[in-house]
Amino acid sequence: MALNRLSDLLAAKSVYTREQLKGVLDTQDATINTGVFRPAGFDSVLLFVTETKTPDRVQYVDKLEGDVLHWQGQNAGRSDSLIVEHRLRGLELLLFYRTRKYEYPGAGFKYEGSFEYVSHQGSMPTSFTLRREAERPAQAEIKAETEAGAQVEASGAFNPSSIEDARKKTLSAIVMRQGQPAFRKALLNAYEQRCALTGCDVPQVLEAAHICGYMGPETNDVRNGLLLRADLHTLYDRALIAIDPLTHEVSIARALRESEYASLEGRLLRLPKHPQQRPSREALQIHWMHVRSIRERQS
Repeated sequence: MALNRLSDLLAAKSVYTREQLKGVLDTQDATINTGVFRPAGFDSVLLFVTETKTPDRVQYVDKLEGDVLHWQGQNAGRSDSLIVEHRLRGLELLLFYRTRKYEYPGAGFKYEGSFEYVSHQGSMPTSFTLRREAERPAQAEIKAETEAGAQVEASGAFNPSSIEDARKKTLSAIVMRQGQPAFRKALLNAYEQRCALTGCDVPQVLEAAHICGYMGPETNDVRNGLLLRADLHTLYDRALIAIDPLTHEVSIARALRESEYASLEGRLLRLPKHPQQRPSREALQIHWMHVRSIRERQS
């Protein structure tokens, strides 16, 4: 599920001050000055970590070692659930790190990218272990396409000999967009190679859609997936289509009511025959609430 992620607006390894981030987020929320900040309108949680604190600050024990962050949460523990349940809630954890307060101009932080929860122990404060998240498939695809485009522009000429390589890259991109092979295969089997919304049985246009979004291999669970026709996958990811977690009825956004997709309104989701392969109600609920919040802001 393509959520509204702040990471899409940031450059990894770049330095940002809190004032600069306020501009990116279009917010004046003072709680950005705390160690854990969840900005309104984004499916992101920002972690501001200073390894060596000034004497007037709480002396949490925090250390980034390569791709692993050992970090202590807030004393009151109010944000602990956001960290532990971030995948379930469809939230990304973004780390902003510095070894000391004035390591960078303006007391900025280096943006280290997305991290994921590994484990925790204790409480008030809770000691967490977080791990740097692997680059998401969509990000890798965009990066590869951008680099390829730059190479073509640099060459300054059309090269017929590159057509075959371009065709292979295009096919590879389609496979990547359709979803991880094992995950997609599981969904094709569960849904009998038919789109969960339309019954389309052309496998070449059927894609593995994550209900709660791809946040690592553990989210490639058939219960966190829907087999959707490519165009419907896009609409689902853009929150223009949602599935009621209780009735499994389709709800479409106002923007689609005058389109060819209007007939989907109220349609029942086609469920796999085996109960253990059916969509997780909790996962559907998370997406449903995300879509509702977007629609409420737009109304």
